Amino acid sequence: MITKNEKKNLVQESPPAMADPSPSPSPKPTNSSSSKTTIMDLSEDSLAHCAAYLSPRDLTNLALSCKSLKRAAYCDFIWHRCFRAHWPEQAIQSLSQASGGAREAYLARRAAVQQFKFVDPLAADFYTIAKSIDHVVLDKNDIFFSQGSLIQTMKINRFLGGKDFVTTLSDHNARITCMRLFSLNETSFLRSETQRKENFLATSSSDHSIRLWWKGSCQRCFRGHNGPVSTLSDKLLSDGASASKVLASGGEDGTVRLWSLGSGGKRGQHALKSTLYGHEKPIKLVSVAGHRTSLLVTISNDSKVRVWDTATSSAVRSSCCVGMTSLPPLPVDMKCHESLLYVAAGSSVVTIDLRTMRKVHNFVAINQPRLYSFAVLPSKSLIFAGGKGR
Repeated sequence: MITKNEKKNLVQESPPAMADPSPSPSPKPTNSSSSKTTIMDLSEDSLAHCAAYLSPRDLTNLALSCKSLKRAAYCDFIWHRCFRAHWPEQAIQSLSQASGGAREAYLARRAAVQQFKFVDPLAADFYTIAKSIDHVVLDKNDIFFSQGSLIQTMKINRFLGGKDFVTTLSDHNARITCMRLFSLNETSFLRSETQRKENFLATSSSDHSIRLWWKGSCQRCFRGHNGPVSTLSDKLLSDGASASKVLASGGEDGTVRLWSLGSGGKRGQHALKSTLYGHEKPIKLVSVAGHRTSLLVTISNDSKVRVWDTATSSAVRSSCCVGMTSLPPLPVDMKCHESLLYVAAGSSVVTIDLRTMRKVHNFVAINQPRLYSFAVLPSKSLIFAGGKGR
């Protein structure tokens, strides 16, 4: 054992630490700038190539750093790419006419879009056969419209490329009464993942048939109505029993028919899933409820409204009617949003709660003795109606 006194003597006898008289030399500074390349050593072409992968916001921040980087960030090559990424069909024409370069053209176009200053970038006259156009639907850069029994298809991308862009589909034998676009993902047409974002066209006709079109040809033909088919549902039904969707049609025979889109065969054999009876007059409008995709709303020419639960339609043909009401005469159009039904009829727009079948609101058009057109935005905050007046 070492006593406290012995520890004290050891501390006093220990020699003090000597400082090193010759300190170690400090490390020599290395000239890293001479061995590494900085961004300022790149040529303007290289800077422009690298900056082409930046967003417009990042390009703006880059331009604020110094003059040389500003020249690279404002290069026409970069903003031409940005313009082409947003508006590919207009890039060549718009940039060739822009006096301030590609950046000014991009900023001007972006400001115009944000301010809803829609100026058509393309003005062209297309001449068709001397018949009235009954229906028009847009599918990205494709335009479909009907004239009598004919369907005309215009592909704008082919027009811009100087190729033949008009196709005529003439399988129907009588006037086309309705045209709808639906996602290809909800049918048996789908063959690959790349086709999921494509759409197919559905048409009804006075020749008693319904046809589904894709890739410029008729893929299915449904027959079953005992008269002209007057309308199609605005959305596809889903009853939850199967993965395939269901298309609803209304006819002048007063029936509503449900067609399975999962059936195969060119002629659509066995596609008719059910027939709904109850209306006494021809069916004028068909719409799918927003809060339940198995509920179908139909309106006949006598302004009678019926709501059907199509999930039970296969049991008894008429027992699936779960609600009824009546409207003012002359129904024009209708739209479902969530649990509400908006119907334009006569000179007013009536709102019906599909859960209770009660009328909750009535919008009367001012100085409009009769409405001829009607639309509702998905947010249900805006309602558009067109009448005979200005």
